Parts: sequence; structure tokens; C-alpha cells
Amino acid sequence: MQYMNEPTIEERGEQPYVGITARVTEQVEEAPELAAEVLAWLRARNEAAAGLPFIRFWCLEDHEQRLIEVGIPTKKLLQGDHHIISGYLPGGDFAHAIHNGPPEHFWSSADHLAGWLESEGLSAALRYEGETKIWDGHMAFFVTDPVEKRTPDAWAIELFILLLADHAA
Repeated sequence: MQYMNEPTIEERGEQPYVGITARVTEQVEEAPELAAEVLAWLRARNEAAAGLPFIRFWCLEDHEQRLIEVGIPTKKLLQGDHHIISGYLPGGDFAHAIHNGPPEHFWSSADHLAGWLESEGLSAALRYEGETKIWDGHMAFFVTDPVEKRTPDAWAIELFILLLADHAA
């Protein structure tokens, strides 16, 4: 069963954010708790979120320990601390799709989006550090709040993969 709509190309601007870096399993169960921790950090500084919580996937090669950031967009660049990082989500053209359904099927939607890129002759913006593939812009935004929505069958998660800048050439 497919849980993803037909992908499109969407332009996004650069976006400041704060987040927490983590190594997680394939299921990413820690994401809602980490997002709640970042939101509490923002509230303690009287700052408001400027968008939906997200997961930024840096390294997906090791299925036992994927390197991610769980973050919250902000209105301006904030100063992080020893635990909370601060930075910018990249701007540019992104492949975009929406996963609708249980979160345990999220990875099949993410794989389908990457396959769509390939079938369209497009390339994701990524680089290698030694043998490790690093994604420059592979993100999932929680449209459905996983803390409030306990019925995962109705979840909506927006997927974005940054394209190489010369994809239109």
C-alpha cells in the first residue's frame, strides 16, 4: 500500500531553527519527546515556534544508529547552548511529498520519494565524508502533532529532499 501523494518540486527559503542532534533507531520513537524538549527550551526563553516540528536526516546509512536533528523553526537565529543547536535549514528547490498514514510506513514513503527523484532524472544534494553519505537537506515535518494525535493511522508528515542547484540545467 502506498501512503504518499504524487511528488512535486517546491522552492523553500532558508529557515532558522533550533534543535537537538541524536542517533536513533529506524523507528525514530524519540522524536516527539525531543521536539517537546526543544519547544520547552523555546518557551523558557519567551521565543515562539515559527513552524512545524521536523526531523532533519543527516545520515541514514546505519539503520541501527541514524544521525538526525529534531528541530523547531524559529523567526530568527537564536543562540544555542551545550544541548540545543542553532542553525539554518537550507533554501532551494526540494522534492516534496506528503506521507499520510501510520508512521511505521514512513520509511517506505521516504524511499519512494528518493526513487521518484531518480526516475525523474533529478539528484539530491548530498556529499560524502569518507564512505558515509550525508544529506544536505532531507527533512520530515510533522503536520500531525504526534503528542496530541494518538491515532497514528491518520498522521500526515511532509517530506522534503533538497535538489542539486543545477537540476534545471
